[in-house]
Amino acid sequence: MGHRHDARAEELDNLKLALATFALQLDVFEMRTNESFRAGVKPQISAGAPDAGRSVQKEK
Repeated sequence: MGHRHDARAEELDNLKLALATFALQLDVFEMRTNESFRAGVKPQISAGAPDAGRSVQKEK
């Protein structure tokens, strides 16, 4: 059971590290986003129309 416990503990440590890394990346993203909004920079990604990519076919 020692090996199984070690593997689970290692996986838990890996998950904690991944979560901490994600939290840091999210903080950096939010800081950059807030700076852009305060500077008046418009987002470069534009949202398409809600029905973009859909074709409407009329029934005959």
